[in-house]
Amino acid sequence: MKVRLAGLVGLSIAILFALSSVSNLMAQGKAQKADKAEKAQKADKKGPERANIQGTISNMSKDTSTITVRTTGTVTRMVVYNPNTKFLYGHSDNNKPGSLAQVKVSNYISCVGTFDDKSQLMASECVYRESK
Repeated sequence: MKVRLAGLVGLSIAILFALSSVSNLMAQGKAQKADKAEKAQKADKKGPERANIQGTISNMSKDTSTITVRTTGTVTRMVVYNPNTKFLYGHSDNNKPGSLAQVKVSNYISCVGTFDDKSQLMASECVYRESK
C-alpha cells in the first residue's frame, strides 16, 4: 500500500512539474512572437531602410535631376534628387546650408536616401565638399 501511495505521489509531482514547464514554454513562445510583431511594427513605422552613397561626382544632369557618383575605382552609382533634397556644405558632423548650384563635378559627396526600383538612390540629403 505504501509503495502504491509513494508511486502515486511521485507521479503526481512529475505531472505537475511537466505542466508548469509546458506553460512556461508556451508563455516564452508568446513573448517571442509579441517581440517579433513589435519589431515588425516599428520597422513599418520607420518606412524604407535608408542607404548612403558617397564618392566623387563624375557627372551631373540638371535636366534629369541626377548625379553620377564614382564610389571606388571605376564603380559608379546614380543618385536622384528633387526639390525636397537638402544640400549641405562641409562634413556630415560639421556642415552649413548649401545649394545645388554650388555642387560641381569632382566634388566629394555623401547622399542619404532610399533606393527606387531602378537601384537609384532617391536622395533626401546630400553633403558635399571640395575633396575627401
